[in-house]
Amino acid sequence: MKIKTITCHDVYNYGASLQAYALQTYLQNKGHEVEIIDYLPYYRPDRLNWFNYKRTKGKIHRIANILPFIKPFIALYDHLNTLEKISYIRFFNKKKIFDDFKKNMLKCTGKSFHNLDELTKYVFDAELFIAGSDQIWNSVGPNGKDPTFYCAFAPKGMKCISYAASFGTSYIPDNQKEFVSQHLKRFSAISVREASGVDIVKSLGFYSFEVMDPVFLLDAIEWRRLCRKRHNEKYMLVYDLTMNHPGIKKMSQYLSRKNGWKIYSINDFKICPYADYNINNAGPIDFLEWIKDAQYVICSSFHGTAFSILFQKQFYTFPLFEQKNFSRMKDFLHKLGLDDHFIMEEKNFKDFDEINYLNVNPRLNKLINDSKSWLDSQIVKN
Repeated sequence: MKIKTITCHDVYNYGASLQAYALQTYLQNKGHEVEIIDYLPYYRPDRLNWFNYKRTKGKIHRIANILPFIKPFIALYDHLNTLEKISYIRFFNKKKIFDDFKKNMLKCTGKSFHNLDELTKYVFDAELFIAGSDQIWNSVGPNGKDPTFYCAFAPKGMKCISYAASFGTSYIPDNQKEFVSQHLKRFSAISVREASGVDIVKSLGFYSFEVMDPVFLLDAIEWRRLCRKRHNEKYMLVYDLTMNHPGIKKMSQYLSRKNGWKIYSINDFKICPYADYNINNAGPIDFLEWIKDAQYVICSSFHGTAFSILFQKQFYTFPLFEQKNFSRMKDFLHKLGLDDHFIMEEKNFKDFDEINYLNVNPRLNKLINDSKSWLDSQIVKN
């Protein structure tokens, strides 16, 4: 079957790149002809674009609105202040690594699209559209307000389904409910990634099925095949998205002292001051390799958590510091009986229990099998 998927695939984010690859690869392994629609909206995160600059209310930036030709120089100034001690070579190299992953690992449409109008006018050679995964329906941000991620471009009568779409939070704003409700009517079948998503869809009068994130459609063996490097040193990996979580710092330093492990931090532009080694030039596959070889993982990331579980690692997950959009991580760990490994508040580190994956794997395997069965059945119905 000819399938087109639409998701957040080109935003220089580990999880976004890997989940797009996973859904594509799973469907290809089933014998389908799959392409990811290369949708690049104006609002997409572009953190690694050297000419992207912070739009603030400062005097210099007001001048830039009048004299656009000075914007590259403002971008240079912003990056010089943001990059701290990170070398420019690493900065450029990281962007190239992500771009190469997209070029070599993601099968995208030959044409790129930047708005709904362009997509609507284009005639796709497709029998099915799949929307998902990642936070494509997060109504707090621009994704969930964009009709494109609800397949609004699909011709009338064309089947559309969602796979593991995420609202990102446990609610949608009241002023967005009518918009979301109208666009959900387009789908013949809806699946979401969190229990909170099921509740949101139900509150709008629709039925949805809860499935696992696409990265779980591929097993650890398939993910290991992508890995090229082996890190033989003993280290614990920190993946703190905000780089300012006091709980992550405290736990990392405690475990480091207790076990004699080095602290390695995987991050973007900021230096983790308490880490022994900062990894600033990692691409999606490097991300897999660092998790695969870690003795322990401490993170505030959904996909950091997901791959820790796939590689059967000891880990703890924290919510993003001073933010409340943690429903997807909390729901996910609850399903696996790992509630104690989601740390809402700091606790006595001496009370931490090791994860026994003999207890986790039966639950995990059932959830994965149910997700595959749902997806396969919806494609057959087409």
